[in-house]
Amino acid sequence: MSVDVLSPAGRYHPGVLGSVSYQERRKEFVEGRDTPRRYLERCIERIEAIDGPIMAWAFKNYDAARKAADASSERYKSNRPISLIDGMPLGIKDLYETADMPTEYGSELFRGNRPIRDAATVYALRHGGAVLLGKTVTVCFGGGDPSRTRNPFDTRRTPGGSSSGSAAAVAAGMIPTALGTHGRGSTIRPASFCGVFGLKPTYGSINRQGSWSAAHSLDHVGLLAATLSDVWTTARHAAKHAGGDPGHPGLYGEMEPPAPQRPLRLIRLDTAGWPVADAAAKEQFEAVLRDLQKAGVHIFSRRDDPAIEAYEQVHANSSALWQALYRFEMRWPLFQYRDYDKSKLEARLLAGLAQSEGTSQELYRAALVERRHFREMHAELMNRCDGFITLSAPGAAPIGMDQGSAIFNEATSVLGCPAISLPLVVVDDMPVGVQILGARDGDERLTSIGRWIAEIHCVTA
Repeated sequence: MSVDVLSPAGRYHPGVLGSVSYQERRKEFVEGRDTPRRYLERCIERIEAIDGPIMAWAFKNYDAARKAADASSERYKSNRPISLIDGMPLGIKDLYETADMPTEYGSELFRGNRPIRDAATVYALRHGGAVLLGKTVTVCFGGGDPSRTRNPFDTRRTPGGSSSGSAAAVAAGMIPTALGTHGRGSTIRPASFCGVFGLKPTYGSINRQGSWSAAHSLDHVGLLAATLSDVWTTARHAAKHAGGDPGHPGLYGEMEPPAPQRPLRLIRLDTAGWPVADAAAKEQFEAVLRDLQKAGVHIFSRRDDPAIEAYEQVHANSSALWQALYRFEMRWPLFQYRDYDKSKLEARLLAGLAQSEGTSQELYRAALVERRHFREMHAELMNRCDGFITLSAPGAAPIGMDQGSAIFNEATSVLGCPAISLPLVVVDDMPVGVQILGARDGDERLTSIGRWIAEIHCVTA
């Protein structure tokens, strides 16, 4: 098989990945027309064929994955699958501890690190029958210099970060689903750049124990998949069996993917990102809004309601608010890692730590008050609509390995509300996501809206 090193996954167009969800493949397992082991072998064949120029994987665990797939195949043969994700090949971002694979956090400091446990979410997925195929590449500690991974539709471009390998592996058709994380834009941005579905769930709704966290009040588990159905079943299984973060109720909803549901009212957001967004991305976004209006969705904006205008003005300050929160919280344990061996921390991390030294506790306390006000505004506006809609990124993935701007993502990280990136827009033959935001703990409702929006644009969700 010859591989185009510039575009290993072929030319991008919306819906190229999601023609068949994993849940559809499960039906073939149940009916005996396919098996998890045969499906895994096709995934491995795809990885071996095209991952060379993409570099999505930090560690491949083929032997253990084959054993897990064989066990799953036997369960389907006996009509005893144990979950909706039984037999699903998964990539695990290398910020999650794994008992049978290295966990290096993308850092030279942890080269060869072998934990003795799984992170809570990994444990839940493993015991649900998921086939953990390997560890995907991450930006160092989720916030360092860009990773080595390339965009599978144009290897001159970044896949985004920090969930670089997870997004690229799903986009390239190597696996149906992967775990990411999200503290700034680490799930929504690479989902946008790689043309996959991405979910940043409600803060605390999926257990983060055993995963790296640089800023405890901002970091989320993230999920990336070829369909929103697979995003949901994976997230819901993880939350049911691992719970949410301690003290949080966990992700609400049924185990089955929610049916597509048309929203009645959406609020269009410019956010801080609109002034810097590409003209082509703006034009395509406006076209999406026109399609929604034709389908009977009422779109409101800052021009229609002073409360929306006030909310937009707070959004415009979201970058500074995120900085104040993140820089104060990232000190531990990164200060200690810097003290231990500064030479093994990357330039971007060292610059962030230098900024954190100038972030006082008084500034952090003021940011907490501002965040509480921001969240109250979000909750009040959610009483008037079914959700918010905006871009996921300012445009297509930039050429070069910089991770790209997270300006459309910082506010949702601060808000802690669920956010989903839908692969609906194409600019310069590259994907750009459309982002929808919902109410806290409204992840299931937001997923149903996302499925409906995607499907009216002929993208299987």
